[in-house]
Amino acid sequence: MSDKDFDLIELAKSRSSVRTRFNEIARQNQSTNKSLNLDSDKYLSDLLKVLKIKSLVVGVGGAGNNTISRMQDIGTIDVDTLNVNTDAHDLYYSNAKQKLLIGKDTCNGLGSGNDPIVGATAAEEDIDRISEVLKADVVFITFGLGGGTGTGSAPIIAREAKKNKAMVVSFCSIPFLSEGNERRIRARKGLNELAKYSDTLIPIPNDNLLRFNQDLPILTGFKIMDEVLIRCIREILNLIDNCGLINIDYADVKRVLEKKGECPSGLIGITESLGEDADLIKKAKLALNNPLLEPDPKKVDRCIVSLSGDHQLSLSKVDRIISTITNEIPDDASLKFGTSLNPMLGSKIRIMALGRGPISPYVQAAVNDSEFPRPNLNHL
Repeated sequence: MSDKDFDLIELAKSRSSVRTRFNEIARQNQSTNKSLNLDSDKYLSDLLKVLKIKSLVVGVGGAGNNTISRMQDIGTIDVDTLNVNTDAHDLYYSNAKQKLLIGKDTCNGLGSGNDPIVGATAAEEDIDRISEVLKADVVFITFGLGGGTGTGSAPIIAREAKKNKAMVVSFCSIPFLSEGNERRIRARKGLNELAKYSDTLIPIPNDNLLRFNQDLPILTGFKIMDEVLIRCIREILNLIDNCGLINIDYADVKRVLEKKGECPSGLIGITESLGEDADLIKKAKLALNNPLLEPDPKKVDRCIVSLSGDHQLSLSKVDRIISTITNEIPDDASLKFGTSLNPMLGSKIRIMALGRGPISPYVQAAVNDSEFPRPNLNHL
């Protein structure tokens, strides 16, 4: 792009990487301010216009599409959303800003028939369209494992996002034990493929929903799962997009989300405290010990803690929360915290912990090609 062709608006709208956008603005600044050693306000203003981190949330298959639709219905997140499916009927009734029907020749719009090979073939059939729409800085992928479309095509979607230099954060559900061995084997193979291309990978076992209530209606159970996924994505996006009183920037978030070693890891927990001393400690520990995920906080090597409260959020309460979390993770772990003001919370304090290091036993089993761990239901 020459100086003559430079268009700030087009650059801001483009799907080029954040690094490419930064380099282009920097080049323009050098060419127009050759005699200056300092950066002008115009240059800094231009940077702010084009350096907004671009995020995309992708729902794959029936379960993923349901999560995105619920996210859109709630309307609390201003983010680009995409639903991807092989089933035209399901996709039509889903609710997302963008939709992509894949595998028209392979599936004829009728779905993948619970066959991950068909789901993968459908994704490869539309690989150019998938790649074009996935140009973002951070791509969140949500879907259910064990079926055909999500299990087969989600790893390919993650692969294409990585080719586009995106940070890939994957959330997926693990089938109930009662759904049978065949479905769990399919889930394990899909999870193994997904682990190759995800920076952060958080599988949520459906069996852990039984911890809430054995008589939980199935619709309520899946809504709980959707709520957990939506809140996780929303809080990460808030970290990336918003400046707080004590700020956590994208570089901080990226260091926690980025993959380290062979297996992607991930810990995330969100709780709300009434602000009383005993409850503060209890909820701070709960944020690190998410009952749906059952992570091991002692494996954390990097951690971000985000606290939200009203204008009366006190230093002593912040200190108590951070001290509690510090005592739960290894002494040599890196921890950074940030705070933001949210008058809508009233006297409540929202605690979000995001960590790198703990590898889900389901991810480890998938990579090792061994059976998924059996859920501990003795307490039920």
